[in-house]
Amino acid sequence: MYSFWMKAERFYTFTMPLIIIILLFLIIAYVFVYSYADPNKPMRKYVTRGYLGLILASILYFAWGQSTYNHWVEQNEYITPGIRSHSSILGIETSEDPAIVKAYRRSNSLKDNLLELDMYEAEKVSIPFSYAYAGSQEANHYFTYGDEDQFVFKMQGEINWTEEERELVGFAFSLTDERFEEIGFYNEPDTIFDSLSLPESEQRELTDIDIHDAVPITEMISGWNFGRQFY
Repeated sequence: MYSFWMKAERFYTFTMPLIIIILLFLIIAYVFVYSYADPNKPMRKYVTRGYLGLILASILYFAWGQSTYNHWVEQNEYITPGIRSHSSILGIETSEDPAIVKAYRRSNSLKDNLLELDMYEAEKVSIPFSYAYAGSQEANHYFTYGDEDQFVFKMQGEINWTEEERELVGFAFSLTDERFEEIGFYNEPDTIFDSLSLPESEQRELTDIDIHDAVPITEMISGWNFGRQFY
């Protein structure tokens, strides 16, 4: 995978743009030669044939590259600043803005994008969830904790209502080849939240509890990425 990726990336981000630049430069030379060459001499014909030959060869080469490396294009659609820290064109590396990276790494689409990428392998993770469900209000779910359930935290995300399961479910991602990390791909440190399973008997609207001092779930459960939680 890594070898294929490097060859495909070199084709799309270096070789192809370089050939296009060269052809654009040569068209200027072609126009100059064609304009000033003696029309009674075969120079025009040779220049025209030569330039058209280069264009045809380039088109055939691009068609071969597209058929060979098309999977790179499909994979590249899922790569965001939250997955790769930089990109390059013609060998010039451009780093992503840290603020944009942070936003994308908290995006709710991060998990889905990583599941589509071949350079990541996913492992489903589930852990027990012992906090009491206090109810929901709009998009927020509230839970209580403490010796007397006197404290509250909240979460935004999907809850699967089951018969008796109480577990937090997510995905742990890792690179299939550590060399991808050298070219900017993140080796995911946290388990990415997928859903929370709770017994259907606990499903209710928010009860009479004080939610103003509710803390985010990120302060309660470490090592998990809960995406963009709006508080």
